[in-house]
Amino acid sequence: MSIVQSIKLLERGMQQVKGTILMFVAIMFMLMTACSSATSTNSVVDEANSNLQTNEVTIDQTTPTDPTDPTDSNLPNKHTSEQLITGEPEKKGHLPQGFVYLDEYIPSAKQVMGYSGEKNFVGMPIDGYLSPQAITTEKAALALQAISDELEQQGLIFVFYDAYRPQKAVNHFIRWSLDEEDLLMKESFYPREEKSTLFQKGYLSKRSGHSRGSTVDVTLAFADTGEELDMGSQVDMLDVISNFNSGHITQEQAANRQLLKQIMNKHNFKAYSKEWWHYTLKDEPFPNKYFDFDVE
Repeated sequence: MSIVQSIKLLERGMQQVKGTILMFVAIMFMLMTACSSATSTNSVVDEANSNLQTNEVTIDQTTPTDPTDPTDSNLPNKHTSEQLITGEPEKKGHLPQGFVYLDEYIPSAKQVMGYSGEKNFVGMPIDGYLSPQAITTEKAALALQAISDELEQQGLIFVFYDAYRPQKAVNHFIRWSLDEEDLLMKESFYPREEKSTLFQKGYLSKRSGHSRGSTVDVTLAFADTGEELDMGSQVDMLDVISNFNSGHITQEQAANRQLLKQIMNKHNFKAYSKEWWHYTLKDEPFPNKYFDFDVE
């Protein structure tokens, strides 16, 4: 082979190598471009996912699930919710014909129904008092409503401590009086009396007028402050000081008792001499019937 032929072969080989190198470079360039595009695409996707996650967290933080949402089907109805907020006891509504809830006739009155709790002379909830409701016959309620309207003109309101009383509650009082060791509330309600003589002395009765539905234990309070008038003793103080004409009270206290008695008598209620707070409608609709349904 001549030198000239060898040079031509070498040049041809160099051209082939050069072509291979250029092809390799082109392939590498294409691969790098594809990788770059893929990386860019992934970055966009990752950023979008990140934004989505951030938005989800933001939504959770700014609009949390409200446990009091009224659309929640597990929540009580509006009426019940208002009772929970105001503390108003729920009424069962199963009253015998002729009986009513007193607050529906006299909404301005206060009710301090101690027999449904522990603030009474027994010191525990009394049988039959399942709710702190004042219940009376409708006839008594209408008469009390008329008195209430008159009291409001004097800046006064009623405060009811008891109204209808089931016979089972009276039976509870009887059992309690026989337990000589139970003196839990003696200092507060009968400091000068022996509990064994409370029925005998007329402070308690084995057949109470309250069970006929037209008797109330009531006092008066100032409408603007709710403060009760000073009557000389608390309601259910089983003591001679609670007698209407007790000599152990001041002139002001006696005058307050007289004020209550006058307006109650005016509207056909009769007083009980041993308890200044106790009044019974004279022409009560059930004069000989003693009821035993629960207060609820």
